[in-house]
Amino acid sequence: MTGAKDPDVTDPLFRPAATMTTEPGPSDGRADNPERTILLPRISTDPVDDLVERVRPQLTRAVDALQVAAALEADGHTDRAAQVEYGYRDVFVLALEVFRRLGPTPEMVDGPRTTSATDRDRWADLRTISHGLLYVLPSAAFPAVLSVVGRPGLVVGLILAGTVGWIWSGMVAYAAFRLLGLGRARSASRVLRIAALTAPLLGLAAGAVMLPYGGLPLAAMMLCQLTYQLASTLLIFYRREGWLAGAMVPAVLGSAVFLSTGGATERRWAVGAAALGVLVAFAAGLWATRSAARSTEPTPRDPLWPPVSTLLGVAGYGFCSAALLFHAQAPYLLGQWDVAASAVPLILSMGFVEWRTSRFWAAGVALSRRARLPRSFVVGIWRAIGREVAACLAVPAALGVLLLAGLTQLGVLSTAGVVMTAAHVALAGAYYLAFLLAGQGRYGWLCLSMTVVVALHVGLGALLGVAPLLGQGGSPVTDTSLYLGSVLLLQALFALGLLPVIGQVRHYR
Repeated sequence: MTGAKDPDVTDPLFRPAATMTTEPGPSDGRADNPERTILLPRISTDPVDDLVERVRPQLTRAVDALQVAAALEADGHTDRAAQVEYGYRDVFVLALEVFRRLGPTPEMVDGPRTTSATDRDRWADLRTISHGLLYVLPSAAFPAVLSVVGRPGLVVGLILAGTVGWIWSGMVAYAAFRLLGLGRARSASRVLRIAALTAPLLGLAAGAVMLPYGGLPLAAMMLCQLTYQLASTLLIFYRREGWLAGAMVPAVLGSAVFLSTGGATERRWAVGAAALGVLVAFAAGLWATRSAARSTEPTPRDPLWPPVSTLLGVAGYGFCSAALLFHAQAPYLLGQWDVAASAVPLILSMGFVEWRTSRFWAAGVALSRRARLPRSFVVGIWRAIGREVAACLAVPAALGVLLLAGLTQLGVLSTAGVVMTAAHVALAGAYYLAFLLAGQGRYGWLCLSMTVVVALHVGLGALLGVAPLLGQGGSPVTDTSLYLGSVLLLQALFALGLLPVIGQVRHYR
């Protein structure tokens, strides 16, 4: 992919060192002079090399790939240009490659603290991997909140607020990334800011629906939950994960004190610290949008807003994802703690899954440069997917083993908890495939597949009399085993949905 690498002679974008032959003539001095081969200098034909040299003067002090992406977008580069002219999926993937080829900044070369571009890439990777921890942090406040809100309506309130937040934040993030890819950073910040300000209103509306079931404490909890989800969307969008983690430190500490003492005073402090953390995260998210509020924008050459059908697809994907996760967990949230905790390894590993997905497209571009035949490219892509799915299963599996060991020490582990943990490990691999499908815009297949497996799990459970979601009793082991089977089916359906599109070279050039 770089100019320093020997080009592949089978790739039409590359040619080996040129040769030229001359026939002997009078100027050769001898009539029998053999052919002479003149070697011309090898010239890089990789357009990314030319782009790097063009932008190098203005990016000599770039500290991360996001700064490079902003410069490329300000210069008029769009996702379409990244695909057609350079062979990368979007401006962000192109910016990662440009940032890597720029090399270290002058300060990094000459200063006492030398940090290579590889080190910066590793830091960006760790930042993405840390997203899983950020997704888990709010659950630290759950014990204290549960003691205040009480059980009536709590599960329904959690699921309702979580589903609304999942759908809304997904649509907002999709629209903002599209605008940023079109070079409309200021418009993206405006969309994010408006969406964040509507989050409390959505929380109030959802809380009002649940007032008869849980009163003001439940409504306040739903308000905080929705506000946090949108705040985290803003901060992750602007690469401010550290701010988000710092905002939640008081909530984690307050909850730890409450769990160790269980006093009424400590409970109030824990709940107050959680509310303060949400408020700080929300304010920090709004502040982060100011970075692009005054940026200039090029004249739009593409429609600014995605088609309504695409937005509906994104919303449907968010709803189905929430239904897939919540419908199996809901019956056990307040009764069987080992089954309820089985989702923790999955949530912790979601940052790793996101990271591996982001790496896939650049690897696909590199493979498209190396492959000699279309068949070898397709085989290579599916091998890469197999390796990545295995890695996305291994990480939550390792975390699941630690969880099961801890639950065993506490004496609360059951067979149903083991089976449900295995189901959530399998779900991590399914989400990796789902991210690839979303990258291809196959939201219809995503929604259809998840609807089928949810209906299958609930329907078979009802036939067997083990559907807790429908108020039926039965064995939790049978119910969780059905869920594990449905997740494995979901993996197969997602792979089937990738089959027609993932091996097409045009998506990587």
